[in-house]
Amino acid sequence: MSYRHFSLQCRCGQPPSRIEEVGITDDRELVIHWWCDECNKIVYASKSIEDCIAAAPPMETDANFDENFLARLGICRG
Repeated sequence: MSYRHFSLQCRCGQPPSRIEEVGITDDRELVIHWWCDECNKIVYASKSIEDCIAAAPPMETDANFDENFLARLGICRG
């Protein structure tokens, strides 16, 4: 499984030290909530599901996906 991370930061530029909550809104937006340690503010970042899908890496379509996944974990089929 591959993924791309979201770059998160407060308006002051500080990245979150800890994520408080992750959720989804009624209008289909991913919401991430944290407390900024630098400026002591509550921060919410949101992104539409469509934008999340557009930012996703391409799906692996390899017929040997399970074997490749296990090999990346260091597990060999005997």
